[in-house]
Amino acid sequence: MLLTCCKGGAEEPVRLQAMVVFPPKDTIRFALPATTRRCDGSRSLLLEAASPLGSGVLVRLRYGDTLVAGQYPVIIPSDTATLRGATVAVRYLIRDVPHGFSFDSGAVDVRRDGRTLRAHVEGRGLENAIRVFTTADYRDLPLTGDTVPCRYQP
Repeated sequence: MLLTCCKGGAEEPVRLQAMVVFPPKDTIRFALPATTRRCDGSRSLLLEAASPLGSGVLVRLRYGDTLVAGQYPVIIPSDTATLRGATVAVRYLIRDVPHGFSFDSGAVDVRRDGRTLRAHVEGRGLENAIRVFTTADYRDLPLTGDTVPCRYQP
């Protein structure tokens, strides 16, 4: 999955707080503006947060008929059989060197409050044969009507 750059601006509120733990000793924290977009032709929602410098977290929530609060287990990007789950991709910098991976385990806990959404993301993935742990909190994300194509391409 590619992380795309959000429309940026100083006026956008910070809606994502993330922490990446890259063993043995690096911990990277970043805070970014975030948005939601509905996927066209499918029952999924993207939670996007990316900086022009390269750090970001992208979550695709796949749900059944309706997006409901609750826990969405992490699924791999190529899983087309699971109806309810979350695909998570993380990109971050360590001393100006870009790193990235997709979760292979974990969960996304979603809470709704009217037309806004909160999500706590926690999981692990392999990056250069090292298990990397990440937590991220999206808060007060407005649920917009914007749609984008959401197709996985290996």
